[in-house]
Amino acid sequence: MKNAPAFVAAMLLAFAAPASSQKTPPPKQGTIPPGSAIFVDTNNGFDTFILAAIQNKKVNLHLVSSRESADYILDSSLFHDAVAIATPNYAKSGRTSEAAFKLTAKSGDIVWAYAVSKGIFSNGKQSVAEACAKHLKDIVK
Repeated sequence: MKNAPAFVAAMLLAFAAPASSQKTPPPKQGTIPPGSAIFVDTNNGFDTFILAAIQNKKVNLHLVSSRESADYILDSSLFHDAVAIATPNYAKSGRTSEAAFKLTAKSGDIVWAYAVSKGIFSNGKQSVAEACAKHLKDIVK
């Protein structure tokens, strides 16, 4: 075993070399720069709720009225379901609101997606729009 130290040294070099040649991690995905221009696509008036929520939550984005001048486009889908709740002492009917959001860069890359569901005790469109704005604010960095 005269060559044992040489063998150990060779093994250390073999395992150490890949570690030193590793790439640096890519930049954090799912973030957009503050002040980016964003266009909220129309959706039967739901876009107005989203715009109001973005302003109300003070999301640091520049809202624009045309796709051409936007850095990002926010698309949404909104759904409602009728619901009834009944107990021996209480009854209520209403609807749940569900929405899905997708933020796409001009390049076509999907930067962020979010889905939310609010129960019958929420304010419907306003509640899901505010949830979108709250989580959108988290990715503006």
